Amino acid sequence: MHLRTEIDSLFREGRKIHVFPFLSHVLEKPSDSPKFSVVISIPKAKIKQANQRNRMKRMVRECLRKNKEPLLKKTNDAGCLVHFSLVYLSEEVLDYPKLDTTIKQIINRICV
Repeated sequence: MHLRTEIDSLFREGRKIHVFPFLSHVLEKPSDSPKFSVVISIPKAKIKQANQRNRMKRMVRECLRKNKEPLLKKTNDAGCLVHFSLVYLSEEVLDYPKLDTTIKQIINRICV
């Protein structure tokens, strides 16, 4: 997602999903080209060091890449465009296995 208006509408109109340590906003729109897009936010107020924030973002992107099959199936079956955001809420840096299970839970709740 690149346009400010799309991101604003996601946070304004999207439904919220809270799976600790993430708050997710999900917005589904009918579309001819089914796909999904993600906004990842790891606030500086929560994780102070830039290298840790960047590492968290890389791990989240990797978890999404590995677990994207249910999202792709939902977008293709429903013929919709799915925008969602992941906002990190915790002050501790999670390890990869915990992060992976959390992302799987979020994806499963989006696809229901």
